[in-house]
Amino acid sequence: MTEIAINTLAFHGYSLDTALEEIAQLTDYVEPVYISKYDPTLCEEYFNENNAGMLLKQLERFHLKVVTMGSHMDLGQRGSVDRFKRRMEFAGAIGARMILTNAGRKSQASAFCRNIERLLAYAEGLGLVIALENPGDGRNQLLGTGVEGISILEKLGSDRIKLNYDCSNVFTYSQGKVRPEQELAALLPHIGHLHLKNVRPQGQTWMVCGIDEGIIDYRSLFRQFPALVSIPMSIELPLRFGFDAQFEFALREAHAAPPLERIRRALTGSLEYLSAIMPSAAQVKSMTTKQCHSAVLKV
Repeated sequence: MTEIAINTLAFHGYSLDTALEEIAQLTDYVEPVYISKYDPTLCEEYFNENNAGMLLKQLERFHLKVVTMGSHMDLGQRGSVDRFKRRMEFAGAIGARMILTNAGRKSQASAFCRNIERLLAYAEGLGLVIALENPGDGRNQLLGTGVEGISILEKLGSDRIKLNYDCSNVFTYSQGKVRPEQELAALLPHIGHLHLKNVRPQGQTWMVCGIDEGIIDYRSLFRQFPALVSIPMSIELPLRFGFDAQFEFALREAHAAPPLERIRRALTGSLEYLSAIMPSAAQVKSMTTKQCHSAVLKV
């Protein structure tokens, strides 16, 4: 099975030390997240060599590895190049191979294109990949669905940029109109990383829930697209958050963070579910061979 990290947003409201200690009980991989949307106190001064060194010591203490770091921002905004460079340097310093972010709004498409070209040149020097994620809410985003991301990647033509495809976000951003199974066949060559989360209806709202509990049928996705198993992925469960009837994302449990036992159950259940439904490498090879053979016969 591929590398499966746990995103620190599951422990929103708890200290980073608590998040790392809990995650280390479940997996060898962590996806640290630094996003002002979730942490309004986050400041630019945080991204320095000293703090990266302290985080590295924490990771070593808990025997955790980092493949990706989440630091989503609007790359079309003024000043975003310098801000994102600091985040890229920080990601590289803690051992990440990839940094995740949003693209930006359609109204800032020209600025995004200028900025991302500069950032890709910087990524080359750091040995990093920038992975653009399809957002879970909002309007008029450059990368509202995975398919919209293909044209961005093809225009840039760099091996330093990929998609971080969020299978649940495409459902919520489209307000239930688009599901991942409608896009994945076209997206597979462009995906560098997967975010796995799920949502379920609760009255007029949609709550973030365990991978095995929501509207996205991951069993069917892995059966239909077995190549997904070879893509690095992380479980992203911001359980304190949810979507209203208009699919706008917000903090739903403002009074207190969910009990640790609830978070543990959701993460443990998600990992056990993924372990049960994800095909092995041998099965993937067999299924891929059969699909290719079927395609030849149809031709």
